[in-house]
Amino acid sequence: MSPYGYHFTMNDESCYPTTVSRYPAAFMLPPEFVGMEGRRRGRITYKVTLRLSRQGAKLSPTERNSLLAEMEQQLTEMFVALSRSERVAVVENLTIRPVAGVVDHHGAIAMEAQAKIETIF
Repeated sequence: MSPYGYHFTMNDESCYPTTVSRYPAAFMLPPEFVGMEGRRRGRITYKVTLRLSRQGAKLSPTERNSLLAEMEQQLTEMFVALSRSERVAVVENLTIRPVAGVVDHHGAIAMEAQAKIETIF
C-alpha cells in the first residue's frame, strides 16, 4: 500500500486498468530511460508516469471535481517527496492532468502525472 491508502501496481500501459484490483489505486508505468551522463559517477534520467484512480461512478459533478483536485494535490506531494530522496538530483517538467473519458467499466476517475526524474549514481 502506498501513501494516502492507494494500492500500488506497476505494469505496462496495455495492462491498465485490468491490473487494478481495488480502489483507490496507484498505477505506474515502468520508468522510461531518457539519458545518462558519466561512467562511474553520474546521472541517469527517466520519464516517470503515475496514475491515481478512485471510484467515481456515483459521484455528483461537484464531488468528482473535489476528488480530482484532491488527487492532483496528492500527486504533487508525492513528486515533491520524491525530489527530497537522497538519490534523486531533480524532478522536472511535472505535468498533472485528468485522464479523459471512462477509465474502466466501473466508472473510475483518474489523474495522471508525468515528470523527468534525474537520479545520481
